[in-house]
Amino acid sequence: MNILVVNASPRGKKGNTYVLQEAFVRGALSSGAQVKEVFLKSQKIKPCLGCMMCWIKTPGKCIQKDDQAELLEKCVWADLLVLVTPVYVDGMTAQAKTFFDRLIPLGHPEFILEGDHCRHPPLHPKNWKFLLMSNCGFHEMDNFDALIMHCQRICTNFRCDYLGHLLRPHGPLMGLPEIFGEAIGRVTQAAERAAEEIVRTGLLSESAMTDVSAEIVPRDVYIQMVNSYWSAEKGKAASEG
Repeated sequence: MNILVVNASPRGKKGNTYVLQEAFVRGALSSGAQVKEVFLKSQKIKPCLGCMMCWIKTPGKCIQKDDQAELLEKCVWADLLVLVTPVYVDGMTAQAKTFFDRLIPLGHPEFILEGDHCRHPPLHPKNWKFLLMSNCGFHEMDNFDALIMHCQRICTNFRCDYLGHLLRPHGPLMGLPEIFGEAIGRVTQAAERAAEEIVRTGLLSESAMTDVSAEIVPRDVYIQMVNSYWSAEKGKAASEG
């Protein structure tokens, strides 16, 4: 299985979502998959111009000369696309949205009807699979709902098989291994196991998704921790003038 992991966090490897990504990649490699990782923060990708030249003048290729051209080739190579993004304002990051907007060269401009719905025929027909990996600063799981729905709709348009999601609520705790090392270890082991499942069977189990999202601390404790942290940060900023 060829796996393309697209990290859309502005913080890259310093982000909390990367802890899940690192474990997932480890599990995928140990299971024999070929993995390519891309960090959008290091890529030069311009916003889509909406000119449609990739459908008319240069079919399959954007007229803009930037790093997205190589990413399109990687998408065609991949069997599984893994989107790694924190939740920003109830959705994916701006980097992730720009990446998806610039995937339209992978389709034809004409319409066809599929399931009584207009779609664009794919330029490179293949049975893609898709996995969402995300973390959120809030404690409740429903903060991922809008992001999940968006990704599912993207999968419908791009004819991807949506395998599921590895979601980490109260994600900032993933950056505190000195305090929550045991709990973090259970989460990363679940992410690693999820990769092994996908490579071996092409599927993702409910138990793997549930284990990645397991509560680390109760909500009231987490709220106290977060507020204490920001109070301290504000105090330091005030003292520094």
